[in-house]
Amino acid sequence: MHTQAIFELSQEAERLLQLALQNLNSLKATSFTTQNDENNAGQSQMGPVVPSAFCPHTLQQQQAMLQNELRKITQNEMVLAIVGTVKAGKSTTINAIIGTEVLPNRNRPMTALPTLIRHTPGQREPVLHFPYVQPIDQLMHTLQLRLQQTDRATLGRHLEIDRDMAALLTRITEGESFAKHYLGAQPIFHCLKSLNDLVRLSKALDVAFPFKAYAAIEHVPVIEVEFVHLAGINEGYGQLTLLDTPGPNEAGQPHLKKMLQEQLAQASAVLAVLDYTQLKSVSDEDVRKAILGTGSSVPLYALVNKFDQKDRNGDDEEQIKALISGTLMKGMIEPSHVFPVSSMWGYLANRARHELALHTQLPNPDEHRWVQDFADAALGRRWQRDDLADSDIVRQAAELLWQDSQFAEPIKKVLHAAHANASMYALRSACQKLLNYTQGAEEYLNFRCQGLRIASEQLQQNIAAIEEDMSLAAESQQSASAAARSNVNQAVQAMGDFIRRYEQQINANVADYFQQGMVPEKLTRQAMSFGTRRGVDFDARDETLNFDDEPSAQIALHRIRASCEIILTAAQEKMNEELMHLFSYLEVELADTLRNILKPIESRVSQGLAQAGFRTHFNLPVFHVGLLNFNAHKAFNELIEEQDIPVAQLRRPAGMRGTVARWLNSEEWGWEGYTVMQSRYVISLPDVQRKLCEHVASFLLQLNRTLAMQIENAVSEGMTAFFADFSQTLDAIRLNLQQSLLARQQNEDAVMALRQRLELCVRTTRYIHEDTRLLRDDIQTLFTVEQ
Repeated sequence: MHTQAIFELSQEAERLLQLALQNLNSLKATSFTTQNDENNAGQSQMGPVVPSAFCPHTLQQQQAMLQNELRKITQNEMVLAIVGTVKAGKSTTINAIIGTEVLPNRNRPMTALPTLIRHTPGQREPVLHFPYVQPIDQLMHTLQLRLQQTDRATLGRHLEIDRDMAALLTRITEGESFAKHYLGAQPIFHCLKSLNDLVRLSKALDVAFPFKAYAAIEHVPVIEVEFVHLAGINEGYGQLTLLDTPGPNEAGQPHLKKMLQEQLAQASAVLAVLDYTQLKSVSDEDVRKAILGTGSSVPLYALVNKFDQKDRNGDDEEQIKALISGTLMKGMIEPSHVFPVSSMWGYLANRARHELALHTQLPNPDEHRWVQDFADAALGRRWQRDDLADSDIVRQAAELLWQDSQFAEPIKKVLHAAHANASMYALRSACQKLLNYTQGAEEYLNFRCQGLRIASEQLQQNIAAIEEDMSLAAESQQSASAAARSNVNQAVQAMGDFIRRYEQQINANVADYFQQGMVPEKLTRQAMSFGTRRGVDFDARDETLNFDDEPSAQIALHRIRASCEIILTAAQEKMNEELMHLFSYLEVELADTLRNILKPIESRVSQGLAQAGFRTHFNLPVFHVGLLNFNAHKAFNELIEEQDIPVAQLRRPAGMRGTVARWLNSEEWGWEGYTVMQSRYVISLPDVQRKLCEHVASFLLQLNRTLAMQIENAVSEGMTAFFADFSQTLDAIRLNLQQSLLARQQNEDAVMALRQRLELCVRTTRYIHEDTRLLRDDIQTLFTVEQ
């Protein structure tokens, strides 16, 4: 590690950050940034107004961002933010990364507040520090008063009062506050669970939870513990810290989305935990949107959890990487940064290995539930206690489970790399955010300087023109919506046409199958992808298949279903591809529609729009290909008919004749005929074909309706959001012009002094930007050498 080089680069980054903070303080002293917030946060005829980039409120946010980067630089701290949905297994993933259980894992949102988890060599037992506990104590006091006025039965109708919640209610009633330090896993569990339950309780009692008090990263709880995967590794130059963030949809608190975005903006890198079984779900889409909102300022990684639930028809590792990198994350993440894993297997395997290394055996499974979970996963559900007594067998099972978890690769490429290069990650993050800040600041300041050079009359004309453009934008929205509806109708019609075409093709392939008794030859390649060569399933000359016992009939029906699934899967893959092309074409059409309609407005305010960083581009939400998943199992239910048929039998008659025949053991005489009813199991092939075709028709009809509704809702919501952003951008330009007009109305000496201060700020900003760009290049060169 080039320790001296990193030290010198850190000194330079610290200097530039301090200079940027001084420049912000200079901006605070200018007249146009000290105006009342009412000038920047009012309501206009066009809707809510975007605050000026350097109004007092946003100045404070930018100052907090720069101070956070300065803190990370001085402490050489790399913050890896981890984000995921409630059911993606985020807590389990963090426990797997750390190598021991430090976060509670319940089937409900568990991250009420962002939580830092800092790798601390030698700290075997985790300790939680919560020094900024005053807002929580104030909340507890408010809840205590509210509970005195609330009946427990009434509260129970709005809140699930389990054992943990009951304990919290008792704690609030007795006035017990939160401690500032917790030592050990169980006390930490209790603290974090109580914080989560406080969020639920506050919502039920209509009391505001103090989320804003914990927006600053230095105010959130901190867990210090040695990461098992980093134990014994030579110390890198810097500090590695994980940031457990609340998901955008946790605890039913919509404003957590904003908190998530603020926390991600403070991170040095972001690790997304996605659910393999829910990759196209709405909740996972919320996470992806939040991550994409960070832009290119931080490196992105993704762990695709629950990959152990992949079946033979599921996407493999390469397909998952391509799907997330190219389609779901729109090229913002490299395929090599996507890791399909099983976090649960990784956590259990590594904890077992760690226990064996320390104590040569696992603890009592009756006292430690994780041991039972490990045995189930590594030894099978029929494991016995004696199996755990053999440390060699357990160690081998743990190693195999660790390999199956596929967790070794992200541990090496993400955790070890972050630990070894923590200071450089912090430097790179600070440089990127400084570049973003200086670019925006320079554009804004140039705009304000230009406003001071223009006569008041010209500024008034520009303001009037902007207001006229805002009215025109409102009128254009109606035209754009009508044109968009036309695009949508065409897309929906095209989608319906090709779905009907595929229904005909599927029915034709199904008919061929039942005429031949085997998968059509043209689908042989698809059949081979299932890992087996399909032969003849039945004699196509027969309309019914008869069996003497039900298991034989079930096996035959299963074989038919497997062949039919091949036909459906082949169609599904082609339909997926065509639907993706259809959605891409619709997105291009909508973008062209917006550009054409807004072109007259944009041409008039192009300079202002460019300075505001606005781009007229419309993005549809990612197509939920998970909707297209044939499940034909229901079509094969109750297709085996049990029938009773008469069967002729022979028996010895009663009486002397039968007795003599048995004595003589005669085969020729002494018998009489009789009839019995015997069960047989029948599969009607025409009924199977009919039910399958009915299933396909019903499924495709529902698919057509669902996709049509999805397209219409997405375009409607997207169009509304687009014009809201467009109008807000015009309004922000109008506000800037109005502020310039106010400044211009001062006496010439005051205007000249303000202009000189602004020009000095511009020069300083350009200087910071250029030096930061050079610093970024030096850091990237050193980064390349180290890797």
